[in-house]
Amino acid sequence: RGEYGVVVITTKKGTGRLAVEIISSTTFDKITYLPKYQNTYGGGYEGEDSFGIFDFNDWLHDDYEPEWSALDGQRHLLWDNNYADESWGPKFDGEPFVPWYAWFPGTAENPNPYFGQTVAYKAQPNNIKDFYDTGFTSKNTIAVSGGGEKFNARLSYTYLNQSGVTPSSTLKKHFITTNFEFNATEKLKISTNIAFNQSDIRGNFDDSYGNQTTGSFNSWFSRGVDTGKLKELQNLVTANGYSASWNWWGPEYYAYYGDSRNSAFQKPAFWFNPYTFLDQYEQIDKSNNVIGNVTAIYEINDHWSISATATRNQNNFTYDYFLPFFISNSSAPELYNPWSNSFGKYNLSQYENNYSAMLNYDQKFGEFDIAAFIGGNIREDSYKSLFTGMPTDAKSGGLIIPDVYTFSNAGIVPTPFTHEYKKKVNSIYGNASIGFANIIYVDASVRRDWSSALPADNNGYTYPSFGTSFIWSNLLDADWISFGKLRAGWAQVGNDVDALKINPVYNTGDKPFEGDQVMMDTPTQLVDRNIKPALNTSWEAGFDVKFFRNRLGFSFTYYDENRKDEILPVSIPRGSGYNTFLTNGGETARSGFEITLDGKIFESADGFNWHVIFNYAQNKTVVNALVGDLKAMTAPGGNDDYGNVYMKHELGNNWGQLRGRGYERDNDGNIIIDPNSGLYQTQPDVYFGSVLPDFTGGFINTISYKNISLTAAIDFQKGGRFFSLTESWGAYSGLTASTAELNDKGNNVRDAVADGGGVHVIGVDGNGGTVDMYTEAHPYNTQFYSNRLAEPFIHNADYIKLRDVSLTYSIPVRMLNTEFLKGLSISAVARNIWLISVADDNINRWDPSELSQIYGENSQLPGTSSYGLNIKITF
Repeated sequence: RGEYGVVVITTKKGTGRLAVEIISSTTFDKITYLPKYQNTYGGGYEGEDSFGIFDFNDWLHDDYEPEWSALDGQRHLLWDNNYADESWGPKFDGEPFVPWYAWFPGTAENPNPYFGQTVAYKAQPNNIKDFYDTGFTSKNTIAVSGGGEKFNARLSYTYLNQSGVTPSSTLKKHFITTNFEFNATEKLKISTNIAFNQSDIRGNFDDSYGNQTTGSFNSWFSRGVDTGKLKELQNLVTANGYSASWNWWGPEYYAYYGDSRNSAFQKPAFWFNPYTFLDQYEQIDKSNNVIGNVTAIYEINDHWSISATATRNQNNFTYDYFLPFFISNSSAPELYNPWSNSFGKYNLSQYENNYSAMLNYDQKFGEFDIAAFIGGNIREDSYKSLFTGMPTDAKSGGLIIPDVYTFSNAGIVPTPFTHEYKKKVNSIYGNASIGFANIIYVDASVRRDWSSALPADNNGYTYPSFGTSFIWSNLLDADWISFGKLRAGWAQVGNDVDALKINPVYNTGDKPFEGDQVMMDTPTQLVDRNIKPALNTSWEAGFDVKFFRNRLGFSFTYYDENRKDEILPVSIPRGSGYNTFLTNGGETARSGFEITLDGKIFESADGFNWHVIFNYAQNKTVVNALVGDLKAMTAPGGNDDYGNVYMKHELGNNWGQLRGRGYERDNDGNIIIDPNSGLYQTQPDVYFGSVLPDFTGGFINTISYKNISLTAAIDFQKGGRFFSLTESWGAYSGLTASTAELNDKGNNVRDAVADGGGVHVIGVDGNGGTVDMYTEAHPYNTQFYSNRLAEPFIHNADYIKLRDVSLTYSIPVRMLNTEFLKGLSISAVARNIWLISVADDNINRWDPSELSQIYGENSQLPGTSSYGLNIKITF
């Protein structure tokens, strides 16, 4: 289970005296990283022709709302340009026009103070940034610890209260941790640790394309929308009680198709007011997690002991969602905005139990010392889930009585879905370590597992390890060498699969035996009868050395790892009756090295100190084998919502290749352009490079003077590739800065080519002839999505980043003038405060260390910077 590495957490324990510790932290989060938007053109499809003059007395006069007469003669967006969720509209000129909200008078209870008023037609440069709140987090901990000759104990409680940057999102979490050690007799020691946490999350909205925040702002929006007005008017309704939105159909559609007051054209077109949607649509995540263990150690004599441990990790999770009638009634499923008055409930209960026992031996023979153990473990996993829910986008069904959230009230009663499995792994293992004169150490171990998730006649697998170290500094008598060690190790790790992975699962129908319902679904995956555990074999070697009384340290590690017999699903012809074949076949090779440099540049007992830690790592992972004749396979979760890119594992190439449609090029690498349109020719299945970086690293600097210390952490990365869906859609909808930049003539690219505008393209035609021309901005920018052309939005993932800074002042105990208070420190902290550098082609300055998907970003939520204050008091 540790084949990818292990994180070891050592919990705090009680001390000899009674101690009370109070820690309080407060943090504020601000939106920092957003794509670069254009602020020259507003919403619409038709440029300057998007505007017209409202004539209350035209041929639609009888269908207009009477109160609209106040807007007669005013400039406004015409017809389709009102529902345009794109920014290919008129250029901002600061002249008056009628905004979306001025058409709705509101109600007697909630009147609209801006009805019938015009505003200046101008850009809203910070409208996206201003939409998000300042996130606030408070975390308070109190811990009590103490002990005596026979026992020690510690109890702590933490309460976390957080409001997110997305409106209507909150998190509340409680943590309780305890540990207790008791010497029952001179030979028997008993210890226990229990950790409990409970969380309640509200508003855990989707972080991808189509959500009601960045799914709109970065893909479909108008650069002239005032989000301040969106917030102020989030409860504004039309004359018929529908939610009023910036994205409406406009007065002409509203009137011409509005002879029925239930018309879809009087409702939001594609998007609600985001404040309204986030406030109304309730989503609640609740979880309870308990991790506990009990350990007993019995000392048989000075050399032998026996220990036994029982642990349990239990998690209960619920997710409830409630989409109200108000949203459903304001949506238009017959057009583009389907939302249904609905709800659903998901419950998950899972646990893992481990029971282990070990016989330990420890003995010293002259210059030799030996430590060894043999033990066994039983692991039990259990998983149960139940989901009963109504689709939120159904065009029929919904709740019969609005907002009565019982399933008996559903127009179409949903079918519950259950999923349940159990898994058991039995293990035996042993380890021996022999040391000589504190100079040479040799370790060896072996483990065998039997997994219920593998075939019964082939469910056991054994994996050994061997390691050695040589502390050569103990042979020297040199003051300038503080420590020196050579080390090497070799190990194998076996691995099974998830429960039910190789077993055919027969899902029952909604109503077995009724009508044309069948009792069971047929499995679509065929399992190899000879499937066996995957095996990971690795070795590493390195050294550690410290100089000048540990003032300077250097570590180096080289590793090489081979993963073979990966268990993979392979697509097979559906004529076989199956979609996939689960078998062994994958093999990857991973190698690299890591360097750590630790230096105490300045050091004094009560003066100036400067401590630096530097690390650097290179890694390369190559796909050496795939199943059968496959040359590439798609990685799970490796494609964006529109299939612009796929992350592939290509045979003989680096792991995690991005592949998609790219520019078509000639033999010399020149881009081929259609000389008639000025648009790019494309070709499918172009490899753009691996998502894995060439190298990574970082610095941690700690500078202190007496009781003040300053710590700063800098990260860096070189190489790796990522895709941006935001940029693809932002180009199509005219939101991003590149759609309204100046060309090399000094004119805006949106100006007509005949007037000196247009995008300058250079390449060759299909015959190799030179193409050097200007093309209109709209077809140029919309070609990328239309052709699924991903290459312009693939970027290098290089970055240098100031990740963390903290400034701490520890008040000297003597200044406190009390024996009751033992310590007091105050820290100012900041995180993600400076993205120092990114690759030149990363024009929107995405933070590669915070991409939401392995392949890049999928119209993700914006990055944040955090600033806060921590206080620690010890009694």
